[in-house]
Amino acid sequence: MEFVVKRSRDSFFSKLSELSSSKIILEVIHIPSVENYMVFAYSYGRDIDKCIASILSDEKYLTRSKIRSISRWEDRGLHYIIAVKSKCEFFKIAEDSDVAILSPYIFDRGCRKYVALGMRADLEDYIERVLKYYGEKYVSYRWINRLDHISHILLKRTMLSIIFEKLTDVELKVLQLAYRHGYFDYPRRVSQELIGTSINLSKVTVNIHLRKAFKKIVGELMRIKEL
Repeated sequence: MEFVVKRSRDSFFSKLSELSSSKIILEVIHIPSVENYMVFAYSYGRDIDKCIASILSDEKYLTRSKIRSISRWEDRGLHYIIAVKSKCEFFKIAEDSDVAILSPYIFDRGCRKYVALGMRADLEDYIERVLKYYGEKYVSYRWINRLDHISHILLKRTMLSIIFEKLTDVELKVLQLAYRHGYFDYPRRVSQELIGTSINLSKVTVNIHLRKAFKKIVGELMRIKEL
C-alpha cells in the first residue's frame, strides 16, 4: 500500500522538510539489541542548514522526537544527516501490525510518502492504527496491485529523484519545457528561441540555464559513479 501522511506528530525530519520546502530521503534501521533506531537522511534542500539550526534551537523538539544524538555535514550541496532515536512511533505502528516499511521513504515538503508491505489482514489493521495515530484527515492511501507500480515508486525514492532539488526554479522550468517539446529529439522539434519565447526569456538566457542544469545533473551522476 502507498501512503501519504500530512501530519508530522513531532517528526524532526517532517518539520525539516516542511521548513526547507525540500525533499528528504530516509533510511531507517532498527537495532533491537539496544532498542535504538538509526536514521540516515540526505537532501539537496537549499535551506537545510538554516532550518536545522532553527529546529535545534528548541531543545524540547529533540525530546519530543525522541532523538538522542544527531550529526550532519554537507558535501557539494548534498546534506547528510544521521540521527539516533530511542523510539520511533512511525515504525512501531508498522511492527505492531506485522507490516514492513519499504526503504527508503521520503519526506516531500513535510509530507511523509512511503509504501507498506504485508498480508491484507495485517495491512487493514495497520490502516486503522495509522488513521488513529495521525488522524483520518491527514492520511491518504491506495492499494498497490502491480509490481511495476512498486518499482516506479522506488525510482521516485532514489538519489536521482532529489538531484533536481539542486536546480533553480528557472533551470528546472527550462529543462522541462525543452524535454516536453522535443528539444532533445533528433532532429530537434523546438529551438531555444521558441522555448524562451514561451516564458519571456532570450535564446541566450535559455542556453545558459540549460548548460547550468546539465552541469549540475551530470556532475552528480559522475560523483555517484566515482563513489
